[in-house]
Amino acid sequence: MSTSCSGALRAATTKALLLLVVAVFVVSLSRPFPCAAAARDSLLRGASIAVEDHATDVLLSPDGTFGCGFYVVSPTVFTFSVWFARAADRAVVWSANRGRPVHSKRSRLKLNGRRRALVLTDYDGEVVWNSTVSANATATATAARARLHDSGNLAVEDASGNVLWQSFDHPTDTLLPTQRIAAGEAMVSSDKLLAAGFYSFRFSDYAMLSLVYDNHEMSSIYWPNPYYSYWQNSRKIYNFTREAFFDASGHFSSSDNATFDASDLAKNVAVRRRLTLDTDGNLRLYSLDEVTGTWSVSWMAFSNPCIIHGVCGANAVCLYSPAPVCVCAPGYARAEPSDWSRGCRPTFNSSDDGGRPRAMKMVPLPHTDFWGFDINSSENLSLDECSTRCMSEPSCVVFQYKQGKGECYPKSLMFNGRTFPGLPGTAYLKVPADLDMLEIHIHQWQADSDGHGIAAIQEDIVGCGGMSSPEFLLNVSNASSSKSNQGKSIWFYFYGFLTAFFVIEVFVIAFGCWLFSNKGVFKPCQVSALDEGYRMVTNHFRTYSYAELQKGTRKFQSEIGRGGSGVVYKGVLDDERTVAVKVLQDVKQSEDVFQAELSVIGRIYHMNLVRMWGFCLEGIHRILVYEYIENGSLAKVLFQGRNSGMFLGWKQRFNIALGVAKGLAYLHNECLEWIIHCDMKPENILLDEDMEPKITDFGLSKLLNRDGSGPDMSRIRGTRGYMAPEWVSSLPITEKVDVYSYGVVLLELVKGMRISDWVLDGKEGLEADVRSVVKMVVSKLESNMESWVADLMDDRLHGEFNHLQARLLMQLAVSCLEEDKNKRPTMKYIVQMLISAEDEAHAFT
Repeated sequence: MSTSCSGALRAATTKALLLLVVAVFVVSLSRPFPCAAAARDSLLRGASIAVEDHATDVLLSPDGTFGCGFYVVSPTVFTFSVWFARAADRAVVWSANRGRPVHSKRSRLKLNGRRRALVLTDYDGEVVWNSTVSANATATATAARARLHDSGNLAVEDASGNVLWQSFDHPTDTLLPTQRIAAGEAMVSSDKLLAAGFYSFRFSDYAMLSLVYDNHEMSSIYWPNPYYSYWQNSRKIYNFTREAFFDASGHFSSSDNATFDASDLAKNVAVRRRLTLDTDGNLRLYSLDEVTGTWSVSWMAFSNPCIIHGVCGANAVCLYSPAPVCVCAPGYARAEPSDWSRGCRPTFNSSDDGGRPRAMKMVPLPHTDFWGFDINSSENLSLDECSTRCMSEPSCVVFQYKQGKGECYPKSLMFNGRTFPGLPGTAYLKVPADLDMLEIHIHQWQADSDGHGIAAIQEDIVGCGGMSSPEFLLNVSNASSSKSNQGKSIWFYFYGFLTAFFVIEVFVIAFGCWLFSNKGVFKPCQVSALDEGYRMVTNHFRTYSYAELQKGTRKFQSEIGRGGSGVVYKGVLDDERTVAVKVLQDVKQSEDVFQAELSVIGRIYHMNLVRMWGFCLEGIHRILVYEYIENGSLAKVLFQGRNSGMFLGWKQRFNIALGVAKGLAYLHNECLEWIIHCDMKPENILLDEDMEPKITDFGLSKLLNRDGSGPDMSRIRGTRGYMAPEWVSSLPITEKVDVYSYGVVLLELVKGMRISDWVLDGKEGLEADVRSVVKMVVSKLESNMESWVADLMDDRLHGEFNHLQARLLMQLAVSCLEEDKNKRPTMKYIVQMLISAEDEAHAFT
């Protein structure tokens, strides 16, 4: 009996434990946020949230839908944001001061009782954002708490629950149900790092709700259809309400009569939704599947991304086939190989070497249009009359002509070019008559000798498994009025060809997707044209194969430099770009860490930093691909210039000092990943064809915390002669190590030789240390005598330099070389000082 009872007891205990485990598992799955136990829905007055506790200290809405706290943009960059806690991708719906993120150490959000209630501070205590209490609040209103509501609204309230400030009044790129957008407010697109983009959703000057592209140089409305009048767009203008919102059912309405509905309207009013102005400029309404945590698009403004302004930049054309592909107009080349939004630049001059205008011709681009910027417009003109107008107007670069009414639109700028079958009219581009366009380049419009337009198009539709369809050529002839029958025949075959091609293409894509779907052989895939615009614009960084780089460098034979981190080779890629290929040595990071660090470097762009195009990561190979800089390193030009025939004048040297300072200031203060170079020296400063400096190898040292307390700091070292005392003293490493190295570079830049080669006290061949040189320079500067010039300046300058600028460089060098890092200036301060002295520049060479 006792045995039976004990067995039953064990069985009951086992069952209870199993039930307990299951209950704990179910509860853990139902938690909307991994740290819900530590979450709260409000922040009381005097309380704060530290960035170090971002994983555990969050505000959570009562129903668990929304979270609020420090959001991880990258390992060292955070924003204070509100996001969907139940979504798999934690879609951010609001952020405080998107253009100014904070660091991963010592940043904090605190709630004060004063008018500036929520206060966000960076690592150094600098206030980067605050929620100023509304002017409508009473003078005695005191913030009692900040609360995150179930609607996603973050509100600062007084003790009675009255709202003093709310995030709903300050939209970023997303609108939530019941949140309103009013006059003076705007949704602004975000990039991958949550910074503000070029697209906005707001009421225009005519009080019409619009999508606007603005890159700070040009601005244009692209929704509603700018070709239509307001009544054709079913809108009302000059409405005084100027308010728009959408409800939980998915219905959007605006005071100007703009309205649209979600495809799942009213099917389930409990569906969580968001209206987001995405990076590619498309406005989309999303619905959340709370079971899977994924988003689906239930409405979007554009099914054809080429209609969105700015996708391909100026002097470029967007081809819709049906994925958007950017191409340069004939005679133009990409301004930035990795960024189509920068458009294309002309490869020709409008005048010859003598300054005389060149003979021009018109190249037809059928079914092509460029938005706006019309010099004038006319009707009832023949094609020849329209062409003559453009030819006689120097500012005309292209004109669009529409048959029928004889509509003629000469334009001074080619912006938002687009082409697809059925688009009315032909664009005629003005180019030099002798411009050779016989050679076909992929991604570039060309013309044959008869002036007929030929488009070389490379399909860029992402198929299953990342495959793309083959390249094809499309030969389009210009149909003039004198050859109408021939033109009709040509267009008949043209449209027949397109129809057949698209039918085949749809069949191939459908078959491919089935093949790679769960019903087929491989994994599921999606072909989404609406994602292509985003991918096209944001893909600035690519992976190269080892075979591709081996071919481009002729099996790594053209060595142009080597250092402690690896060997650099010159190469020419398949797209005819000349690049510098760096084969890294002794890389111990794992593949994931290596890729993570490179993804950060690939996002960095500054005119005084060498641009990285991509990398190779195959097997044991770790290779970086950089832009090729023509004149090599500053060390080569400055120290070997006596034998190479190259010489830097004073103006060039001062510009190099300023450019390097700007590059380092950007790394230290402005880019989202605060980077310390750790090996600043003339060998790592390259000079382009205009002798503009570009810093290289800035990403090869470990991406550091600002206090220099990273665990891997012991393995990072600079170069002897340029290393700050902190390296030897085992003190925390900060950006001030770069300031020290910059000081050494300044001295060598002025003197024209390495410090180790300087002559001190009349003794030659003495390897001078930095402290001895600094002591000597200080004594010269304090003497206030002009004799210091002859001793400290490069004798090759023959006295042709700006004395005030030379003295400033010496003073800055001395301050940079302080042993106490706290006494050294910041690179930001150095840039300011150099810019203030730049006006003193004279035309020295």
